[in-house]
Amino acid sequence: MSVGDAAQLPDGDADRGDKGQSGQVEDDEISSDDRIGSARRPSFLQRQALRGLLKQARKHPDEPLTPVDWESYWRYASQPSSRAFKRVLRTLPSTPRCGYCGAPFAGVGARLVRPLGYRPSRKNPNLCSLCVELAPPGGMTLEIGVLFADLRGFTSASESRTPAEVSTELRRFYAHAEKVFFPEALIDKLIGDEVMALYVPPFMMPEAPMGDDVHRHVAHVMLQHARELLERVGYGAASVPDFEIGIGLDFGEAFIGNIGDTAVHDFTAVGDVVNTASRLQGCAAAGEVLLSARLARLLPMRVGVPEQVELKGKQEPCDARRVQWFSDRP
Repeated sequence: MSVGDAAQLPDGDADRGDKGQSGQVEDDEISSDDRIGSARRPSFLQRQALRGLLKQARKHPDEPLTPVDWESYWRYASQPSSRAFKRVLRTLPSTPRCGYCGAPFAGVGARLVRPLGYRPSRKNPNLCSLCVELAPPGGMTLEIGVLFADLRGFTSASESRTPAEVSTELRRFYAHAEKVFFPEALIDKLIGDEVMALYVPPFMMPEAPMGDDVHRHVAHVMLQHARELLERVGYGAASVPDFEIGIGLDFGEAFIGNIGDTAVHDFTAVGDVVNTASRLQGCAAAGEVLLSARLARLLPMRVGVPEQVELKGKQEPCDARRVQWFSDRP
């Protein structure tokens, strides 16, 4: 794994499924200050978290974090005490939530945790300020899993609905995704009717040496989550699913961290793996999962039907596997 001070966003990474800006649902209870991420004095909890991270990184309290501290960041976030507190945050209402720790951005829960620093970050409104601002500068390059899930036909169906009805439906979809993906995945983007989840090995298995065993575990969890999401919205049941969803999966090298210059930042992941997962999702029909062959090779069993898929922006066809668990649904 290598570490970098900064990253320039390649042209191809700017396009993630042609969805535009992040589409997280806003809530009347999220103040305008929260949405723009106004500068605030760090809360007591934020100061305590920074002390804990500096200790994890074996630094003095007055030493600044640097890009080489990213592994310490993932390890600190995955400590038993941190995971236990995140479970508490995820029990508080309501969606939308921080895609990393699960802190609520709306409802009664948001009013409880907002003074502690759990408010939408100005760098990535899908994550809370505490999780993002605690992160070291720059980022690190490593192999991760990426999942994209998209609602099929939602844009056209929204034409006959009121904005309030559309918001309610999106909240239901996001809530399903949160229930399935947490705590293993980081929900990096809520892009309108699409969800992007990251599976970061040092976060999922911080004590395990990075290698094939860890990568195989990540691939297994990703495929399991894809099926659980489909089942959660109604696939496999006797009735028609609540949502028509197509899913794309890939595993490969990405840069994850703070992307951008001093004026505009985004806490996210970039790389070919992100683009490929997004394009695979775009080629998956409702109820299908399309995964790359490189991810399929990490699985202990053969899955899906081999297929050469033409992906937008790719010069060569992509070797993929099309999984249809629910082809006989109503």
